[in-house]
Amino acid sequence: MSSAVTVVSAGTSPSTEAETTAPDGAKVSWLAGLNVYTAGSSVTLDVASRVFAQLGANVTSGTPTDSVDADVVLVDRIGELGGVPGVAAVSTGRYLRHVAKTNTSVWVTASAYGLDTARADAVASDLTLLASSGILGHSRIGDEWAPTVPPGDLGLKLTGYVMVVAALHAVHVRRATGDVLHVDVSAQGSVIATGLTLEMAHALADCLDEGGSARYGAPSGFFSCVDGLIYVLVLEQHQWAAFRRALSPALDSVETLVQARENTEHVNAQLAAWAATRTAEECERILQGAGVPCTQINTLDILTDRAHAAGRSLDLSGPGAPMLPAQVRLVPTEDRRSTIGLADLRVLDAGHVLAVPLGAAWLGAMGATVTKLEDPGRLDIYRRRGPFAGGVPGVNRSAYFNQLNFNKTTLDLAVGSADAELDLDAFDVVLQNLMPRRARTVGADLDSVLAAGSSTGSAKLAISSSGFGGTGEWAEYRAYGHNIHAFAGLVGATLDAKGEMGDMGTPWADPLTSVALAAWVLAWSLAAERTASVGVDISMAELTAAQIADLHGIDPAEIYRAPQIGGDFFLRALGEDGQLLAVTLRTNEEVARFEAIVGFRLPSLSTRGQLILFAGVETRLATLEDGLRAAGLPASLVFTAHELARDPFVCSTGLYQPVTSDDLGDHRITGLPWHFTGQPPARLQPAPERAHE
Repeated sequence: MSSAVTVVSAGTSPSTEAETTAPDGAKVSWLAGLNVYTAGSSVTLDVASRVFAQLGANVTSGTPTDSVDADVVLVDRIGELGGVPGVAAVSTGRYLRHVAKTNTSVWVTASAYGLDTARADAVASDLTLLASSGILGHSRIGDEWAPTVPPGDLGLKLTGYVMVVAALHAVHVRRATGDVLHVDVSAQGSVIATGLTLEMAHALADCLDEGGSARYGAPSGFFSCVDGLIYVLVLEQHQWAAFRRALSPALDSVETLVQARENTEHVNAQLAAWAATRTAEECERILQGAGVPCTQINTLDILTDRAHAAGRSLDLSGPGAPMLPAQVRLVPTEDRRSTIGLADLRVLDAGHVLAVPLGAAWLGAMGATVTKLEDPGRLDIYRRRGPFAGGVPGVNRSAYFNQLNFNKTTLDLAVGSADAELDLDAFDVVLQNLMPRRARTVGADLDSVLAAGSSTGSAKLAISSSGFGGTGEWAEYRAYGHNIHAFAGLVGATLDAKGEMGDMGTPWADPLTSVALAAWVLAWSLAAERTASVGVDISMAELTAAQIADLHGIDPAEIYRAPQIGGDFFLRALGEDGQLLAVTLRTNEEVARFEAIVGFRLPSLSTRGQLILFAGVETRLATLEDGLRAAGLPASLVFTAHELARDPFVCSTGLYQPVTSDDLGDHRITGLPWHFTGQPPARLQPAPERAHE
């Protein structure tokens, strides 16, 4: 990314002639002086090191040594049990003794399942990580087909972001207490707590209806145009009304969204006929102009070209491209505060739905004071709409809202009333993911927050998170997770089990953004000095595209071609009710080890994620999973959220934290996927409840 940092003179509007442009992209210097050492190399460590470097840290890499002079040491044991000098693989017990002897500051270890669990010595691949964390269990096109496997090592990369957030949490605690800390990051927990968060909310709250937002949609899915495809997802009555008008008179007889869901074939057929006569970009422009969530299915090349044309300087090429793409504005202030500790950090969550609320909840769990802004006349849609705990509706019973809004207090602001005014002086950080007009009405837009910091001389951090960025022609576009996947190039790079274009079954862009938001806030609050208020404009599409930038220019058929040796595949034993086991083999030796355990030869693989049916083996898949994992091979059953909610192993890790509220009583929510060794997980508080009307 280039030309994305705008320096604005104090007291000026970011749209005035006083703007100048800095040449160093989205890189900031907030972590200057923080020395980070990555021990070894991996997909996960590459992401973590690039994020740290972008935030200003001094990052070096090498192999673990007996004496590492660094403020933060990062070790990845997800795929290989390394981490001790001169030893390729080592037990967790020996590794922990090495860390205790060597660590002098903050040491962060990512492992497949956590260091203090019964699976401490197990390893994982991206495939088995996504299987063990429920993503693949919700990415099915049918029970008879293998799951849709997303490209680009998304699970391993997301764990890299989580490592950064966990490390910055520990740096905060170390500066406050002086303690030497070892942070235990579970890759499985990282994906469950983020990419699976909505499905986990549904499962942990015993909701009665089907999980996932797409269940509400009509129309929903891919539609062919003259020159490509679009993705459309209509979830609200007002969107349905706009959609009807755009296609009038074809759907005039279908008045409500409820009726549309009951007649999906007719609705989809009418949209297919309409789209078939137009280009994809034309369809997108018409429907988005009417207020309908619709996006063209872009490739990375198309996305980059369109971003530049829209005034967003997006660069996804090369190893130096930022893993936190954003547009950053600076407004100088007279504030000379140094680091703001977590106990003193005041965060306003002025957002809704998923990305901002979850990122803010994590900050609250780490110790920041987080306030949820609520407009009594326009409550968060997750408060208003199910799924509800136990199937019983109520303003405090939304499974999604409770899963995403823990560790917060609430502030009511009747937006639009004569006496409603948001006191921005009460907060250091303002997070929002509202539509631009709504953000300005609330008073939480970047311009308002930056102006407030300039007028008081108090440096502030304002972050706008939106589907497609807060500037350019897409700023008003409606976005949901799957639309963002399509726009960002993820859908175009994904093949399902039939070899056709597909998408993963859970939102990924939103929870990924939550982790990125937490990283931005923690790094800013650790800065040694703050001479400017900062506005960060995040496009979730651009952030998602950064996850697959290494696939740029590669045909999806090549992405999914199996390697010469081993590969990623699924096993299904005939007569086992469709249960699947995900396995990754990387060498001839691993193939031989696998064959000795399962008792049959591995068939020739042609594609990544191939389904292998076998018979004549009496061992059940669950037992086979244990045997393969004990032999050091990446293997996991393919779980769903409901299975994970009652899985004895996951329940034993402390990932699900018990909380108690007036309306829900005792219930569980998903906590932080890391903890400091020897200490309990971060304590969670239930989401704020509202008085019954």
